[in-house]
Amino acid sequence: MLRQIVLLLVASVMLLACSEQSTKFHTFQEGQKELRNINHLLLSTTNSSKASVWPFSEHYLEARHLAYQGLKSTQLTESQQAQLNYLIIAERYPERYFVWPVQRDVLSQASSQNDFSAQSLASWLELVETQLITAEQSNLKLNKIELKLLHDMVKSHLDNNDESVQTALNKLDQYLTQYKPRSKLGLVGLANGKDWYQSKLNYFSGETKPPLNWLSQIQMSLKQQVSTDFVLPVSDSHSTPLVMNYFSDNHQHNGLDWQLEFVDPRQSKRELTQGEQYFWQVMMETDLGIHYHTWSEQQARVNLMKRLGVKQAQAEWLIEDIVLYPGMSFIFVSKEGTAL
Repeated sequence: MLRQIVLLLVASVMLLACSEQSTKFHTFQEGQKELRNINHLLLSTTNSSKASVWPFSEHYLEARHLAYQGLKSTQLTESQQAQLNYLIIAERYPERYFVWPVQRDVLSQASSQNDFSAQSLASWLELVETQLITAEQSNLKLNKIELKLLHDMVKSHLDNNDESVQTALNKLDQYLTQYKPRSKLGLVGLANGKDWYQSKLNYFSGETKPPLNWLSQIQMSLKQQVSTDFVLPVSDSHSTPLVMNYFSDNHQHNGLDWQLEFVDPRQSKRELTQGEQYFWQVMMETDLGIHYHTWSEQQARVNLMKRLGVKQAQAEWLIEDIVLYPGMSFIFVSKEGTAL
């Protein structure tokens, strides 16, 4: 009996401590600043964080979770609340096994800030490999596009001067050389991938609608249109998603997602031209094809080249963007819930 009382007291103290930690923010801005610090090695710009929080390390996951919980008690707009809910839902899914997000060169970012020890970097590289191995055991694998991008980044840093870092990089390079990627490009190829993709569609579109319904609606809309001129602003990098090229320069709203540079996508998108509307409908169709209907890279390439009249290299770049940023094209769904 006494033992049970002691355990209950300990549990109460732990819950109280967690509660105190998770309610430390008074404003949205405080929570956003904390998330910037936690994610500073994943940003494409420099950030004045005092110490590195290595992406998807135990420290990172705990700090991020507490930040999300702390933001619940702040005064949020409807759009901010929607994004926070989306990010909290994402904690359930296997992103944590893919410690090095292939969109960002974490090593270059860490080197530019020079706020880490070589041993901490070596330990993080070991975590990258360990988590990939653990994921494989649960049949969670990178697809071939993610694998190539990650392996290329690793190979670009193989001349590191520190022996411990060099050893960890060589070991990771050898592991990735023999790594067998999953056959399906989209999220559907991961455990719970369909649910994860549905949560992305719900958030970015602002509508709760099954993928099949979206596809039917988009393809019906495309039948009634013809391709019009548009400018395709592709680059050599996928460090930020293509959708950000269609955000308003003067009216960007603060968000919580590092992948979008802490910009709220639904509030920051600008009005599209007729040609841009057609382009993003085709991107939505291809997004659904890849992430829900298991389209191969060839199927997606043919669809983009046929619909948009782009060259093969351009189509492949667009496929990479869709693979790396699932569902984001759906921010261009209209407020009425129509395709555009």
